[in-house]
Amino acid sequence: MKALHVSLIAAAFALGSTVVAAQTAEKTKQDPYPRPAAPEWSDSDTNRDGYLTKEELIPYPAVLKVFEEIDTDHDGRISEAEYRYWFENQRNR
Repeated sequence: MKALHVSLIAAAFALGSTVVAAQTAEKTKQDPYPRPAAPEWSDSDTNRDGYLTKEELIPYPAVLKVFEEIDTDHDGRISEAEYRYWFENQRNR
């Protein structure tokens, strides 16, 4: 009976090690075109006015950092069209 317990423990440990190794490998995969952490439009336009302001992007510092680049018409806010254009084209950089 003791041998059965030892075998079960060894099998559980081996299975757990495999799961940890798989998770570690997944985390270390490098995207050749990494994107900044960018929210979905509907998650970030919190007041639903159709524009993003710097205040709405505070929870998303990577996007806030490039605010002026995204705001192509320089009106101090990002339209959905400006945001989608930036989001889709940032892989081409």
